[in-house]
Order: sequence, then structure tokens, then C-alpha cells
Amino acid sequence: MIKKHYSKIILFTILLLGVFLRFYQAGSHPALNPDEAALGYNAYSLLQTGRDEHGTAWPLHFKSFGDYKPGGYVYLAIPFIKLFGLTPLAVRLPNLLLSVLSLYFFYSLVKLLTKNRNLSLLSLFFLSVSPWHIHFSRGAWESSTALSFLIIGTYFFYKSLKSSSQHSFPRSLLSFFAFIVFYVLSLYTYHSARIIAPALALVLFLTNFKALWKRRQTLILPLILGILLTLPVAFSFLKSGGSARFGGVGITADSGPIWRTNELINHHQTYTTPGLLLVRLHHNKYLAYALSWAQKYSSHFEGNFLFVGGDEVPRSASPDMGQLYPLDTIFLLFGLSLLFLKSKNQNKNNQPPSIFILWLLIAPLASSLTFQAPSALRALPMTVPLSFFTALGLSYLLSFLDKNKKVFYFAILTISLLYLLNLAYFLDSYFVHAPKRWPFAHSYGFKNLVSYTEEAKGQYEKIYVTNKYDQPYILFLFFSHYPPQKFQQEVELTPPDQFGFSTVTHFDKYVFTDTDSLIAPAPNSLVIHSDNQFFKPL
Repeated sequence: MIKKHYSKIILFTILLLGVFLRFYQAGSHPALNPDEAALGYNAYSLLQTGRDEHGTAWPLHFKSFGDYKPGGYVYLAIPFIKLFGLTPLAVRLPNLLLSVLSLYFFYSLVKLLTKNRNLSLLSLFFLSVSPWHIHFSRGAWESSTALSFLIIGTYFFYKSLKSSSQHSFPRSLLSFFAFIVFYVLSLYTYHSARIIAPALALVLFLTNFKALWKRRQTLILPLILGILLTLPVAFSFLKSGGSARFGGVGITADSGPIWRTNELINHHQTYTTPGLLLVRLHHNKYLAYALSWAQKYSSHFEGNFLFVGGDEVPRSASPDMGQLYPLDTIFLLFGLSLLFLKSKNQNKNNQPPSIFILWLLIAPLASSLTFQAPSALRALPMTVPLSFFTALGLSYLLSFLDKNKKVFYFAILTISLLYLLNLAYFLDSYFVHAPKRWPFAHSYGFKNLVSYTEEAKGQYEKIYVTNKYDQPYILFLFFSHYPPQKFQQEVELTPPDQFGFSTVTHFDKYVFTDTDSLIAPAPNSLVIHSDNQFFKPL
């Protein structure tokens, strides 16, 4: 379809579009959220003192709100904060740059596996304009950074196999080393990657076992390196409260299955011991949690989540939008159907690479093991196979229409216009409506609020700030550039809540409390109260 001498121009154009969609107003929209502020302020604290906000020297897991964030992103942010200061854009730059880099590596991966230039360009296009991928590329989202590492690492895995088949031993070995390093980096970056990365690595090894076994002696050193690099993050995770973190957000944190089990048992009228034992064989918490997991896993493939309503968490969604475009439905379903319709008639070499099928099945695993599912944040790796299968469907359709040039060009024009409308709808939802409908989700107004209180701070003994919003203290630390040396002496976390999170109630003149029930504030105080449900931008 696309002539070779045009492919580089199209590749550059799509990449340029991907860069624009991710970098446009990235320093101001959306407003900085507390998790991003925590990553940035801890990087700032390390630069200033060599310790995190809690006074721990160069940790692998950052205590932060008691959620023990993996430290990879904090360390990635350090050079950017050193160069550009503690600003939202500086904190977001590592993910912005890696997300754009991952677009190119995704294109290269598809091209390497399929040897199909047209399919590779279409796959790149769908990932570049994916509202799901764009959303998480624009902030300091560790999930997006970890996904970038997985995409790059997977490319180098297959590159090592190809180099090996061409008898280029040094290049093959270096590529395999790169695969190991990038997969390990994902483990240091995001909790969910600790499930997804090993599962993907296992799939890569099993589906390419024969090729790997032939060169097993050359892989010993890279594998040993991978194990050694993984050990620190494993020990740090266990030592730094990682199990408590999983207990707070894991599927077992939802007591609903237990309550339903007890209700079902009580429905039975037989209360003799043998009868009760028989009832418990099919009404028990293990079966209840298994069914809960199955429901959560399958919910990631539901049409409402993918094409209509999207994630229920406002911070992870755009108003009145699914995770994908409505138009994607046609080509995605068509692409997936090709796996079954053409399997008997297709040459093995022309089959879609199995890695994308298995990737799609693996991608929701981490999300399904938490009580909040479906989760666009934790299931972000789904964007890779979904983009490929959407491209596969459109590619096959266009190759069929290519026999009639007039119909082919008319189809290209029509589909392009329809995607332009879909993209315009998403951008309108993301840039215009999301800040108006869900200002609380991205902490709009805090930057101006901190600027105001810092200027007025000398006039007051105490400044009481509503704690109605998520972790307000870290936003005040970030935007005021509060000296980490001072904060490390003042920091004191509250006891963990039911989800394992803690917060800071005061530092300097600031007191973060429930201003609705504030009875006797200190004399000469400023009280910052919530406006019913959310702050209005100042």
C-alpha cells in the first residue's frame, strides 16, 4: 500500500503527531497531582540532602504516604529537576521522553516481527493517538514509564534472536543484555510491573525456547546479571512494607466476598455439622475470591470500559469517553476475528505474532489482583496489543480494498476524517471538560493557593488547610519549595488507614485538618476551607 520512499516521511509525521499530543501544555495540564508531587519533592530532597522526605538515605522504595513507591522514577527525575528546577514539567519529562521513545520502539518491534511496513506504521499510528496511552504519557505516571521499559526490552529480546540467527554473536549478546536491563528497570519503577514483567519474560522464553536453548551457554551471564539486579528491589520491597501495601490495595482488601459467602451460607436451612461442611464446599471465601478475581479480570475486556465509560477513577479518565475511540471498535474486533477466521487458511509465517495475543491476556493480571478493577492505570500495558490488533484489522481491510484504487483512496480519506473527529472529541474532553468536571481529581487550584499563602504567611500564626483533598501537604511542599532539611525534622505520619495510606497533618505554620469540624483555631489564623466538593481555581 505505502511505497517505500514515503514510509520514512509517514513515520516521521506520526512520531511528530505523537510528540505534539504528549508535550502540548504538559507543564500545566493536567494540574500536578499529589503522587507526582511526591515523586518530584523526594527527588528534590535527595538533591538537597541525600535523603528522602522522611530522612532515609537513597532508598529503593520511598515511604511517601506509607505506600512505599518504587524509587525508579524518583531517580529518573533527579537530573531534570537539577537542570530545570522543581517544576511540574521537570517531574514529567522522564515519562514524556520515554513514552515518545516507546512509540518508535513499538513500531520497530512490529516491523521486526511481521516484516510488514504498512502494519508497523498503522500500529504506530494507533498507539500514538490512543487516548489511553496519551493520558498516562503526559504526567509523571510510573505505570507509563514501566510500560516504556517493557516495550523497549521486548524489542531487544527479539532483536537478540534475529542477530543470533544471522551469526552476529556480539550484537545478539548486547541486545539480550539490553532486554534484561530494561525489564529489570520496569521492576524498579512500578508495583504492577512486578507481575507483568516476569509473566511476559516467561512467555518470551517459552515461545522461543528452542532458539534460546541453542545458545544457552551465552545467556548464562546476562541471566545472572538479571537475578543480581533484581535482588535489591525484591529485598527492599519485602523490608519496606511492600506486603502491607499489597494488603491495602489487593483483592483481599475487599471484604465483600466474605460477606457474600456468609450470606449464602445463611440461606441454607441445614445447620447440622455434616450439612454445614457440605455447604462450605461450594460457599467459601476461596471460591468467592476466585469468582471476584475472574469478574475483575474479565471487566477489562468489557465494551463499557474500553469504548464508552472508561475508568471510574476521574484521575485516570476523560469525561464521556472510554479508554479507546468508538471507531476503534470496528477495526479491533475485525483484527481479533482474523486470529480465528484465517488460522486454517493462513501460512504460519503470516500469522499475527503470538506475543501480542499473550500480552493481551497478561496485561490485566496486576489490575485484576486489586480491589479497584478495571483500572486503566494498572492495565495500561493493554494499549500495546490493542493498538496492534486494531492496526491488523484496518491493514487487512485496506489490503482488500487496494484492488480498486478509487475505493481505496476514498476509504483512506473517510477513515482519516473519522479519526480526526474522534481525536478532536478526545482533546475537547481532556483539555476542556475534565478540568471543569473533575478539578478535584488533579488538584486544580493548589498552585495558586500555595502562592497566596506563602506571600501571606507572615501575617498569621497558623494556616489551617482542609484535608478534604488527597494529601494536600505534599502539594504545599512542592510548590513552596520548602527546604527538605527542615521538613525532615518535622515530618510525622498519621497511622495508616484501611488502605495502608498515611498523611502529614502539619509542618511549619500549616495545619492540614478537617476544617468542617474546626472549633477553636489558634488566634490570628487563616482557615482555608473547601467549597462544598472542590476548590475553585483562584
